[in-house]
Amino acid sequence: MITISRQTAKQYIYKTNGKIFSAVFTKKNGEKRKMVCRQGVAKYVKGVGLKFKPEEKDLIGVFDMHKKAYRFINTNTLEQIRVGGIKYNVK
Repeated sequence: MITISRQTAKQYIYKTNGKIFSAVFTKKNGEKRKMVCRQGVAKYVKGVGLKFKPEEKDLIGVFDMHKKAYRFINTNTLEQIRVGGIKYNVK
């Protein structure tokens, strides 16, 4: 397994261009979560927009493929990602 920095992990996620990837991170309540997700999904969007900028809070907006809903990945608690079949540990 390859170890990468948080900044590099963010870049890998942004470069997925709508392809499916997985992420392991710690939720706000302390629970670990593994999510299969992707970016760039336009389904279920109401057109209202967000009331804050996720980048300012180190969050990445994604679409959870299992729950069929939009979620945020906290990059400060990101532990592992899998992009293109390659697993990366995030330090």
